[in-house]
Amino acid sequence: MLALYLALQVSAAATLCNGHEELCSRRFNEVTFISTHASFAQTSATKPSTPGTQYKSIKEQLDDGVRGLHLNIQQGSSASQVVLCYPDCDVNSGGTLQTTLKVVKEWLDANENDVVSIFLEGVATDASPAAVIKAFSDTGLDDYALKGKPSAWPTLSSMISSGTRLVVFVEEPSIVAANTQGYFITYAGVVLKLDGPFNYGAEWTCGPWNKTTESILLIPHFIVQTASYNGKTYTNMPYPFNLGTTNGYQYEFHAVSCRGGQSIWVNFMEVDFYDQGDIKTPTLKLNELPYPGYDIDSFYPEFYDEDPDLPDL
Repeated sequence: MLALYLALQVSAAATLCNGHEELCSRRFNEVTFISTHASFAQTSATKPSTPGTQYKSIKEQLDDGVRGLHLNIQQGSSASQVVLCYPDCDVNSGGTLQTTLKVVKEWLDANENDVVSIFLEGVATDASPAAVIKAFSDTGLDDYALKGKPSAWPTLSSMISSGTRLVVFVEEPSIVAANTQGYFITYAGVVLKLDGPFNYGAEWTCGPWNKTTESILLIPHFIVQTASYNGKTYTNMPYPFNLGTTNGYQYEFHAVSCRGGQSIWVNFMEVDFYDQGDIKTPTLKLNELPYPGYDIDSFYPEFYDEDPDLPDL
């Protein structure tokens, strides 16, 4: 009986993709994923002496359901080293790229039914392409990477069964070109990244809509402020206030507004302080999955105005 029970448990687990059976048959670009802005830039909610964009570590983020990690890369103390910094290394230095990739590799090893994406950010970064590639190969993370720009995105189920459970998007073209194995996927022609970030009080926007061949929609949904740190002024410092609103109904409003009428799914909502507010419920809604408190009358978001002329059923 125990053997049968364990077999059933394994079978049940194998039918889940990113935690949901319903997502298994969907193509990668038909799913909405939570992603974190400057995922490595950790700070403390109680003693934020170092400004940052997240209160939890990379592993904690993955454990909590974050499936997109945004890593701002630049050269470290030598050309052979790649470090993660935001807004620069004088404010928040998140260690080396290799250290973070090791964490992701270990997490993927332990979670066999999950697909994760990494965004290497930094146009014209001074990070050495060879050093970036070496960080992936030295950690073994390249073994998990989907290779080549797909003409049609695979389903989550097929990515899991084939062992290609990592998608790596790279903003800097020279780094993409240097990767002869083809597992760095360029932003150009693939990722439609909308305007952002935003200043507090500014209207969430959905431009520019210059879609041509892009199949992945990335929406920056976080607020920055102008602030001084160690005598230097920054215009893109994190804004850790009003997060219940920013990561609440505004998250859903922004996503639905940008999705409306467009022939592309909302794939990545990039947020700061993901664990503040509630972004999980609207993400479930965007993926058309059951969510806490779901019933037929709560299908539409709270901000949706029902037609007052329709009769009650």
